[in-house]
Amino acid sequence: MPRSPAQKPRRIWNRLRIALLVCAVAGLTGGSFLYAVLYSGAFLSLRQSLAAQAVGTVLSRQVEVRGPVEITLGHQIKVQIEDAYVERSSGSEGGKARVFEKVRFDAGYRLLTGNFSSISNYEMSGADLVIRAGAMRADSAGTPSYARLPSQIINSAVLDNFDLSDVTVSLVDDEDGWNETLVINTLRSVGDPESKQVDLVLDASYNGTPFQVSGSFPSSKIAQEAYRGPFDLTLTIPGLESRISGAVDTSSEIAGLDGELASSSASIKTLLASLGLESDLAGHGTLTADFAGPLDQLSLSGIEMDFENEIRDRVKITGAVSRSLTTPEVDLHFNSALSPPVVTSDNRFAVNIEALEGSVSGPLNALTVDDVLIRTDAVLLDFDEIGPISVGRVVKHPDNTVGLEDLVIRDGPLDAPYMTLRGQMSDLIAFSGLDLKGSYRFPTALLLGRPAASVPELGFVAGNVALNNASGTFGLEELTGAVEASDLLTLGFQLAIPEFRVIDELRFSTDLTMPNPADVLEALGAPHGSFPTMAFLGSVAVTAEGARLDGALTSGATEIEAALTLSAPPGTRSLALGGGISSAKMDLTDVAKVVEFTREVLGPDDTTLELRDELQSVLTADLEVAVKEIVAGRKKAGNLTGHVTYEQDNLKVNKLRMTFLGGTVRGDFGVDLGSSPEIATAHGRMEKFPLKSLMAELGLSSPISSTVYASFDVTGTASSETAFLKSLSGNLTASLWGGTLPNRMLDLAGLSVFTWLVTGNADGTTKLVCAVLPLHFRNGSASGKSLIVETPNVQVVGAGSVNFRSGALNLSFVPRAKRKQLVEIVSPFDLGGTLKAPKLTVHDAGPGRAVGEVLATPLNLIGHIFTGSRAIDEDAKPCRLPKNTKPK
Repeated sequence: MPRSPAQKPRRIWNRLRIALLVCAVAGLTGGSFLYAVLYSGAFLSLRQSLAAQAVGTVLSRQVEVRGPVEITLGHQIKVQIEDAYVERSSGSEGGKARVFEKVRFDAGYRLLTGNFSSISNYEMSGADLVIRAGAMRADSAGTPSYARLPSQIINSAVLDNFDLSDVTVSLVDDEDGWNETLVINTLRSVGDPESKQVDLVLDASYNGTPFQVSGSFPSSKIAQEAYRGPFDLTLTIPGLESRISGAVDTSSEIAGLDGELASSSASIKTLLASLGLESDLAGHGTLTADFAGPLDQLSLSGIEMDFENEIRDRVKITGAVSRSLTTPEVDLHFNSALSPPVVTSDNRFAVNIEALEGSVSGPLNALTVDDVLIRTDAVLLDFDEIGPISVGRVVKHPDNTVGLEDLVIRDGPLDAPYMTLRGQMSDLIAFSGLDLKGSYRFPTALLLGRPAASVPELGFVAGNVALNNASGTFGLEELTGAVEASDLLTLGFQLAIPEFRVIDELRFSTDLTMPNPADVLEALGAPHGSFPTMAFLGSVAVTAEGARLDGALTSGATEIEAALTLSAPPGTRSLALGGGISSAKMDLTDVAKVVEFTREVLGPDDTTLELRDELQSVLTADLEVAVKEIVAGRKKAGNLTGHVTYEQDNLKVNKLRMTFLGGTVRGDFGVDLGSSPEIATAHGRMEKFPLKSLMAELGLSSPISSTVYASFDVTGTASSETAFLKSLSGNLTASLWGGTLPNRMLDLAGLSVFTWLVTGNADGTTKLVCAVLPLHFRNGSASGKSLIVETPNVQVVGAGSVNFRSGALNLSFVPRAKRKQLVEIVSPFDLGGTLKAPKLTVHDAGPGRAVGEVLATPLNLIGHIFTGSRAIDEDAKPCRLPKNTKPK
C-alpha cells in the first residue's frame, strides 16, 4: 500500500536517528580505541613505534623508544617520550646507545597518519652520548659525517625552534688519550619569521670549563627560497673571544661557507687550561682568516696569527690552508723575533738566536720546511729546505699535555733522503720533551757548496745525529760523522750543542787529512799547483765564559800547535783572544800553501772583508808566540818568541826575540791598522849581524867584512818596504866592530854608502877598527852629524844627509890621521849624486887645505865637531871624537 505523505518525514527522521546512533556508536568506539591507543599500555608499542619514527626523522638516525610515550590532544598534538635509544652514527656498526631521557614536540594531527612534516617546538633533554674515536670518520664516499650537519639543521623546519638541555657528550679515545667531555646545559634556537633568521644561544662546558655561543643563522624559510643566508656566531670561553661570520649555502647536502674568522686571546695559558690542556706557555695572541668552500673542502686564506709570550718573544704566521677540515695542506710563512736574554757575566759570550723565519708547506703527513733563516747575534744561517716532516699521531697524555708520536723528519731526495730522524715530542705546545735520533749520508760536495753529483771523488759524509731537550732545553746531543768512499781525504768529526736558543756550550772535534790537496782541487775543478800533505787535528769548546781551540795544523814539514781562548771581558763589548801558538818548524811556504788552498776551495766571498772589518772593531788579542825555526825559501830564522797584542786597530809584537843570519833581533814592533795609510813602529836592537850577510839580505854587495850592531826607534808607512823607507822617521844608530876594508878608496857606484876605504896596509887589506853611524830620519830623509869610521891609521868623521824619497846624497867626510907622520897625507872628500849613481869628490891633502875644505861642506857641520886635521891621541878610545881645541 502506498505510504501517505504524513509518513515520509517520520521515515526520514527514523533513518536519521539510526544514522546518528551508528555514528555515536562508531565515535564512542573510535574514541575508546583512540584513547586506548594514546593512553592504554596495550598500545604502548604502537606509540613507541610512531614516536621512534618521528624522532628518527628529525635526527636522521634509527631510533628505538623504550620508555613511556605520552600524547596530549589539543590544538596540536603534544608528544613526550622517555628513554629513546639512537643509532651511534648513520650506517655505522655497533648498535644503539641510550641517549635521551625525554623528548617533547608538537605536531599536527597528520602525525597520526605517519606524516611528520608538521613537527615543531622540539625539545630534548637528559642525553648521554658516548662517541668513540673514529665514529665520525668519513663515509664510503670520503665525506666526514659532520659535513652534512649544517644543511640538515638549517633546512629542517623542526630545528627553527629547538631546545636541547642536560646533554653530555663523551669522546673516548683509548689509543691516543683524547678523552673529552662536552656538557650542554642549554641550547635554544628561536626562529624569526620576519628576518628568516634563527637566534641561537648555547650554554655549555668543555672538560669542566664553561663557554657560551650566541648568534644567528638562516632559518628553513631561506632554505625554501634561496638556500643561502647570513650567519654570525660568537664563541666566548675563558681566555678566548672568537667570532665567525659570513654566508652559508645549503642547496646541497654538504653546506658551503664563505666568511671570515677573528679570534683573540688575552691569556694563552688560560685558554689552554680551558681546553683541558696542561702547559706553562703564557702570552697573548690574535688570529684572523678568510674561509670559503664546501665543508669537506673548506679552505682558509689570508691567515694572520700574531703571538707574544710573557718574555716578549713574538711569532707571526701568515698563509693559507686548503681542505682544512679533512686532509689539510698548509702553505704558511712564519717569522719570529726572540727577545734578547739578560746579559750577565756568565753568558756574555753566548751566541743568542734573535729571529727565525721560514715557510711550511705540504700535507700534515709530509710537511716541508723551506727557506729557513736563523739570525743570531753572531751570524746568519740559511737553510734552503728541511723535510718532508710527518707525524704519525697527535696524542693527549694523562697529564693533559699534547704530544707527537711517530715523528719522522727527512731531508734530501725523496727516493734517497740525505737524513732521516725518528722520534717523538712529549709536549707539543711547550715544544719540550723532544727526542729525535737518526742518521745522515750526503755527498761531500754539498759541504763545499757544490752540486751533489758534481764531485763523486770526494765521497760522502755519513754519520749519526741525536737531538733532544730532555733537560728542558732544545739542543744537539750528538753529531758524529766521517767521510767515506773517498781516496782524496779522510775526515772525522764530533759536535754537541746542548742548547740552541742560547748557544753557551758547544763541543766540536775534527780530524782531517789530505795526502795530496792538489787532487782535491782538481776534483773540484779549481786551479791548482803543487801542495804538500795537509792535516788538522783539534777541538773547539764553547761555554758562556768563552771559547777554546786546541789543535795542530800540519802542512808539509810545518806543524803549528795552537791553544787559544776567546772570551768577553766584563764591562766591554770586545772579544778577547788569548793563549799561545807554537811550532818546532814553520816553513812560510807551507803556510802560504794552506792559505792558497783555502782560497781556491772557498772561492771569492765578499763576506770575508765584512767579517774582517767586524772583528777588527771588537777583537782584542794577547798571545804568546814561540817558533823554534822559521824557513822562508833558503832563509832561516830561529828561536822566535814574542808577545802579540791587538786592541783598537793597534797590532803590537812586544819583547820579540829572534835569531837571524847569526845575529839577534830584540825589540817591540807595531802596526796601526786604523790609520790611513797604516803606520808601523819599531823599537829595539840588532846584535852580532855579519855585515856581508846582512847586505846580501838587502840585495846589496859589500867588500867590507865586519859585525853589525844597531839600535832603532823608527816609524813609517807599512804598505810596502819602499813606502816604509820613503816615510821613515826616528833614530837609527848602527855600529861596526872589527873586520877588514880593501886597500884603496873604492868606486862607490852601486855600493853601500859605507863600503869605502881610506887607507891600506902592506898586505893589501885594511883592518877596520870600528864604525859608528848615528842617523836621524824625518819623512824618509836621514841626516847625521857625527858619522865615524876608524882604521888603525885613520879616523874619518862625516856629516850630511841621504834622502830616500829622491835618492839624493849629500855627505862630507874629514879624515884624521891617528899618527903624526900621516897628518900630511889625509884628504877630505864629499859624497854626492844619488843612491843609484853616487859621486865621490876627493880634496887635496894638507892640514890647512883640509880644514878649509871641510868648513866649505854644504851643511857646514864638520866644523862644529872638531877643527884641524892634526893627529889624534893614538891611545884614545875607538870611534870616540876628541874634544874640540883651537888650532895651533
